[in-house]
Amino acid sequence: MPKKTPVLLVVEDDVLVRLTLVDALSDDGFDVLDAPDAQAALQLISKRVDIAALLTDINLPGGADGFALARAVRRLRPGLPVVYASGRHTNAAEAQSVRGARFLAKPFSLALASEAIRALLAERPAAQEAAAGRA
Repeated sequence: MPKKTPVLLVVEDDVLVRLTLVDALSDDGFDVLDAPDAQAALQLISKRVDIAALLTDINLPGGADGFALARAVRRLRPGLPVVYASGRHTNAAEAQSVRGARFLAKPFSLALASEAIRALLAERPAAQEAAAGRA
């Protein structure tokens, strides 16, 4: 049986950065959906149960930043892996992040983004198995 391609959601308001991420992550074997803001991202998350991870910019237009988006997503999908990206926030901003998230400081290499996502996806089954064993 062929291995299922992970579906990612990339949320980035800068269209060139978003398209670059979509292309690079697609080339690296992911199925990538994209959204320009938190509202569009939440619509996708609520409709697509196959989304395996979220990569979001922190600075988003429309009133909800990446931190608020990740908290809202985790209410809908508690175990969804989250990677934050920002050129303005430092690691101190991680205090606002959801548990288990990763942070990438812009500019970051596309290989680093892929590596962070794959690492979170690899951790997810182990965490789910451990939780099931405690139940």
